[in-house]
Amino acid sequence: MSVNLKIKFYGTRGSIPVCERNFQEFGGNTTCIAIENNGMISVLDAGTGIRNLGRDIMQRELFQNRITIAFSHFHWDHIQGLPFFQPAYSSDYKINLLALGKGRKVHDLEKVFAGQMKEEYF
Repeated sequence: MSVNLKIKFYGTRGSIPVCERNFQEFGGNTTCIAIENNGMISVLDAGTGIRNLGRDIMQRELFQNRITIAFSHFHWDHIQGLPFFQPAYSSDYKINLLALGKGRKVHDLEKVFAGQMKEEYF
């Protein structure tokens, strides 16, 4: 069985995204990593880089109806791109959210993401 594994860093910044010339090729967006295994994509963190990943997924010829997004933790720079993830707005996709971390218990995942969408912030 052949494994074709690809990893692409869509964002590597911490805290805030930048658009300055020195960061155009590497490091402009906050954390988002795509892991592609035999054509199926999984995602680690949903920083601002997930916007570009979403655009890439929507343009692909290979379709997958389930996408898993795993979160290393819930700091702003790891979740702030989720509202801009285009596949999340298509009924063709089911998005699975996974909270990682040893001993971590998330009691209300909806509350984690609803906070950033409050009118005073978004």
